[in-house]
Amino acid sequence: MHTVRLTIHDTIYDKLMGLLEILPKDKIEIIEESEYPALSFDEAKLKVEHAMNNISKNEGIDLASAIEKVIHA
Repeated sequence: MHTVRLTIHDTIYDKLMGLLEILPKDKIEIIEESEYPALSFDEAKLKVEHAMNNISKNEGIDLASAIEKVIHA
């Protein structure tokens, strides 16, 4: 068995996945990876609530730092 890691542009992703789905199920295993870490609904809700509660306290951080924090949390 071989393993291949691909980075696929969004414009052809669905076409490639359609092609892979017609191959025999016992001969291929598809494991999808995301560029960004998975974030559950509850985790996202807590982050938003925390951010909303701190707006009036003027305890915010700049946008770039916030994005980095979310991506690498």
